[in-house]
Amino acid sequence: MTGPILDDPTLASVAWALHDVEKTRIGMENRVRQLTRTDPDEDGVIRGVGLDESHPQVAALNAICESFVELEKQATKNLQKAMKAHPLSEWVKGAKGVGEKQAARLLAAIGDPYWNVAADRPRSVSELWAYCGLHVVNGEGAKRRKGVKSNWSTEAKMRAYLVSTSIIKQPSSPYRKVYDERRAHTEVTRPDWTAGHSHNDALRKVSKEVLKDLWRAARDLHEEKELTP
Repeated sequence: MTGPILDDPTLASVAWALHDVEKTRIGMENRVRQLTRTDPDEDGVIRGVGLDESHPQVAALNAICESFVELEKQATKNLQKAMKAHPLSEWVKGAKGVGEKQAARLLAAIGDPYWNVAADRPRSVSELWAYCGLHVVNGEGAKRRKGVKSNWSTEAKMRAYLVSTSIIKQPSSPYRKVYDERRAHTEVTRPDWTAGHSHNDALRKVSKEVLKDLWRAARDLHEEKELTP
């Protein structure tokens, strides 16, 4: 029994630091946008303040936004550095389309891909899928329901989705082939599906394949650890 040897608290802390900076930067930009908006909303009501970019308060907020852009760049570099030091960095390098930033944020969300911390034992790949919300409930993909607490990590599910969205943009990636084959399959088997439904289903398939390969890489590292005197 090796324990959660791939659960890196440093990586997780740096990932969440990036999340906090990113969230603040987006919030500041939204405030500037609201101050300078002059166009009406869909209901015809103008809710923006309509200030000019040269207004002192707008200029001050823009300066703060610029500082957060720089902070975000530094936080991203810190996260990439932490990913390079992680035992799974070699897998990330070999997984075309899975960048260090996205992989690090996924690992921060799931911890050790091979270890079930709650049960203190190795977990199966299906358990990892379930933790990332890629399991099936009553014959359908797991979805958040109002008033019902999710028994999976919504953060992990989002991170897996974002990795898949990025990875299919690489035509030579083997995961792009998984996506294309799934789309071709459902085009025949589910002609009632919309293009959006088919796309999301294929992304789900890619997410599961990425997580399976990540789980395998983590399993191999655990087995190596057990064999090391």
